[in-house]
Amino acid sequence: MQAMRSRVYKMDMRLAICGLALFLAACPEDTVTTEDRDAQEGSVAPGDSLVFADRGVRQCESDGISPEASAQILIDAGIDVIRSTCGLRTGVAYLAVCGGGSADILVHEIRTVNLPDAEPLGFQEISTLVDAAKGTSYELIDCADRFPGS
Repeated sequence: MQAMRSRVYKMDMRLAICGLALFLAACPEDTVTTEDRDAQEGSVAPGDSLVFADRGVRQCESDGISPEASAQILIDAGIDVIRSTCGLRTGVAYLAVCGGGSADILVHEIRTVNLPDAEPLGFQEISTLVDAAKGTSYELIDCADRFPGS
């Protein structure tokens, strides 16, 4: 009888540990809040704008373009890139399927006067991602999280 109680106790502990692990795994990651994003955007110099482009990630196939390669597209077109970072589209679902896209974007600060020149290159003003009615937005993230070793 004692052996049976010991086995039941061990099983209960295993279930409790598994349940706790699942609960913790479901907790959201630390994300950039609206206030943090506004503060980050507030650091954009007067006369500058944030633009973004899809990173080109394909699930199971490609890690997409690096921030440096994306910035180089703008630089080659004569557009000054003040700074670059990574980001994620939020409020948009992506199917988990090989070859499918992802929420990853690359974000660059450029001179506002260069917006018309950046658009034909595939860059859009970041504000186009924000739609309160649809619940879409974006969050800026550290590129080191997406590009280890950078």
